[in-house]
Amino acid sequence: MSAYWPFVVIGLFLGSIFALGALGQVLTYKTTGVFNFAYGATAMFCAFCYWQLHDSWHLTAWMALPLLLVVVAPVIGVGFEAIFRRLVGLSAEVSIVVCLAMLALAQVGATLIWGGQERGLEPVIPRSTFKLGTLYVGWDQLGTFVVACLMAGGLWWLLRHTRFGTATRAVVDNGDLAAIIGVSGNNVRRTAWIISSMFAGIIGVLLTPSQGLDTINLPLLVMASMAAAVLGRLVSFPWAFGGALGMGVLMSVLDKFSSSGTVANIKSSIPWFLLFVFLVVLGGKLKEPGVAATRGAGASTAQAGVHVDELVHRRRLPPSVLIGLVIFAVAVFLPALINQSYLFDTTSGVLFALVAITLVVLTGWAGQISLAQFSFVGIGVYAVGHLAGHHGQHFLLAALVAAVIAIPAGIVVGLPSVRLKGLYLALATLAFALIMDGVVFNAVGISGGLTGIFDSHPCVFGVSFGSTTSFYELSLWVLGAVLVLAYLLSLGPIGRRLRILRDSPLAASTLGVNLTVTKLVVFTGCGVLAALAGTLYGSYLGAVTAQDVSWQWSLELVLVVVLAGRSVLSGAVLAGAVFMVPAFFPNPTVQNYIQLGVALGVIGLGQNPDGTVALAVQEAKRTLSVLRPRPRRQLEFEPMARARPVEVGSHA
Repeated sequence: MSAYWPFVVIGLFLGSIFALGALGQVLTYKTTGVFNFAYGATAMFCAFCYWQLHDSWHLTAWMALPLLLVVVAPVIGVGFEAIFRRLVGLSAEVSIVVCLAMLALAQVGATLIWGGQERGLEPVIPRSTFKLGTLYVGWDQLGTFVVACLMAGGLWWLLRHTRFGTATRAVVDNGDLAAIIGVSGNNVRRTAWIISSMFAGIIGVLLTPSQGLDTINLPLLVMASMAAAVLGRLVSFPWAFGGALGMGVLMSVLDKFSSSGTVANIKSSIPWFLLFVFLVVLGGKLKEPGVAATRGAGASTAQAGVHVDELVHRRRLPPSVLIGLVIFAVAVFLPALINQSYLFDTTSGVLFALVAITLVVLTGWAGQISLAQFSFVGIGVYAVGHLAGHHGQHFLLAALVAAVIAIPAGIVVGLPSVRLKGLYLALATLAFALIMDGVVFNAVGISGGLTGIFDSHPCVFGVSFGSTTSFYELSLWVLGAVLVLAYLLSLGPIGRRLRILRDSPLAASTLGVNLTVTKLVVFTGCGVLAALAGTLYGSYLGAVTAQDVSWQWSLELVLVVVLAGRSVLSGAVLAGAVFMVPAFFPNPTVQNYIQLGVALGVIGLGQNPDGTVALAVQEAKRTLSVLRPRPRRQLEFEPMARARPVEVGSHA
């Protein structure tokens, strides 16, 4: 047993970091109804700010740390509160997407300000060791554990024995009553955001010296505290604190058996396994917060439903379809208009649009949010890499195998949707994506390790699509076929069933719609389509690494589709065009600014989740109504002419 004690001590250090993260997330969720997906990015950004103050500007730790906690962190907290104040009362999906946009904004902002290279950070607590019995314990490990306990105790006292704690419970339980008795909900929420941001700042300063300062791994490690927060049902501080410590110890003990290979991959994915299990087990007991009312939840979707219903009763094609046909016709003749290099870059937009369609159907039409679509793309990518052959002669076999593998994977992702929705479904799909990244795509036998794997171009029935033009045409015609099929499905009973599932699950079950089967089918179908798109995507890339199908791509896909239009097929095409732009500008700075623009656009559209396509249509209708010609003059005076004899007769 004594051989495990060093790993337990190290695990308490890691668990203390998880505990601080879980407490900060529970605090904001209990108070504001917002689960902060950007909490890890906030810790990362605060760590960069501390590096700027301490390492770059050479301020002492006694000056840099107070500036971080008293100035920088509160400013970040006030910014969060100002953004989410506009969203109070909207559906949970809106706050989820805006949080994801804040996550991307922090990552891109830190890259633009400080560069993408990893940095070191001088520890605040000395890393020297002292002997405790037979163990050598680091002062930084003990100090982190003590800080976590003190901050947890301080937060518990603050919520139990101060007016802020009483006001917090009043705002959460009954906001209207809180306003009557003089409690300002905005002030309470602002204070909660500030305290949570201060927790994030401490996490970043304590964790970075041992883990390194970067924009990807550091936020992800802090986000692992989500599992402990869910264990506490996002409301219990003691359960969240204890679960975080236990999770840290479990991850550390696994290091005793192996620090590399499959065991190490499983160890790094323990938080996501636990998160997925907790969500499935506690699904029926997890509830949305009281402050996250559903005002306006069905506004956007209802408009989309009315739009499709109008199409059903129209005999002529709507303008959007005619415009789409014109664009497709231009795309068909595009190889004759541009050179091969530009055509190759355009193919990336076609393939991303194909993947984006799955998110439109799943999220926009069925109302089932997913943060794991690129995990299914990865299934197709690696199926081609292992089975298609050097010349792509077995491409159809690889595509069939990818579809077969995607079916059980889609069922696994869809199972939580039977009992979960909104926030908890998003967490479950995120956990699935990170498990695939950590365990499956990180396995050397599957992904090829750092060198990656080669995907050949397809060869179908003896016809090779190895040239740029032929591969573009194949991708374009596949996209066109999927668009037509999706459009026809939206007009039929399947489309109506999906809209009923999205707008009113209770009404759907009353009308005889089997919710369980429908959710599993839509998750599985969209997963299969994403895997088939992945077979083409892998061929487009040629050399593929695990980074090409990581959860970050799923995050960007969600943001771009929401910005373009999550409920319309034209939004998927526009999303593909946005993804295509960085291919024409390979400069990393340009790509970062595009990501920054997408994140800011999603945040700006928080109250209008229909996206830019819907806004453009609304503005076009408004403009056309203003430009509509006035009625003829004789029609204006005709009612008066009819009324005049009646007036004379009645007067007489």
